[in-house]
Amino acid sequence: MDCAARGKRGNKYLQRAWRRHGEANFEFQVVELVRPSRLLATEQSWLDKTNCIDPCIGFNILPRALSRASAAVQPRKGFFDPRGRPVTIKNLHRFCRQNQLTFTAMLQLYHGRSKLKSHKGWTHKNSVRQRDYVKTYEGFIKPNGRSAGKITNLAAFSRKHGLTAAHMIAVAHRRIVSHRGWTHRDGKNRLMPKRYTGFIRPDGRRTVIINLAGFCRENGLSIVHMHNLKSGIRRIHKGWTWNPE
Repeated sequence: MDCAARGKRGNKYLQRAWRRHGEANFEFQVVELVRPSRLLATEQSWLDKTNCIDPCIGFNILPRALSRASAAVQPRKGFFDPRGRPVTIKNLHRFCRQNQLTFTAMLQLYHGRSKLKSHKGWTHKNSVRQRDYVKTYEGFIKPNGRSAGKITNLAAFSRKHGLTAAHMIAVAHRRIVSHRGWTHRDGKNRLMPKRYTGFIRPDGRRTVIINLAGFCRENGLSIVHMHNLKSGIRRIHKGWTWNPE
C-alpha cells in the first residue's frame, strides 16, 4: 500500500478513505493461498462472495477478476459520443487519457452503477438515469441583443464560444443576470443602478453618480472608501467628501 501512503493509488475511493481515516485504520491480510494458475478464478470467487464492488461494502471497481493486460484492452461497447454516435472502446484507460475523460466516471457509466446521466457529453446504454441525448436550451440572448436560437449540448457550445457552461445554466435558471454579455429571455432582471447625489468633488462641486463601482474604477477611487464617506465612517477620500442635500 505504498502508493496509497504517497497519495498515488489508481482507486480514488480507496485513496479517499485512506486520506480520511489514516493508515492506522486499515488492516491487510492474506485470505487464501493459491497457485498462480488459479489466481484469477479465486479472485473472482472472493468478489462474488463479498460483493466488494458495492461502494457501501468494498473498494473494488471492476466486477470481474482480470489481469492488468486483459483489463486494459477489454472491449467496451454501448458508449455514445457527445454527438450521439455509438462507440466501442477497446482500451478505456488509454482512450480516457487521449480524450481528457475520467476513467472512473466512464467505467461507472459502463457498469450502470453511477447516478451520472453522462460524462462530458458521453453516455452509455447501461446508464441507470436515462434521458434524451442532450438537453436543448432556448431563450438565450447574445451580447448584441439577438436571439441565439436553440442550443443543443450547452457544454460544447460554451467551450466553442469561450463561455462557462455552469454560468450559462445559472443565467437560464435566474440565479445570475448575465454571463459575458449573454442573457436569457426568462432570466433575472437587472437592477436599476443606484443614484448618488451627495458626493462633493475636491473642487467643491456636487456630482451625481450613477454606477458607483464603474465611476470609482474610471477615477482611481476606492468604492469601499466612497461608501464609508456616505456612511459617515470617513470624512474625506482623495479630496472627495459627502454632503447630503
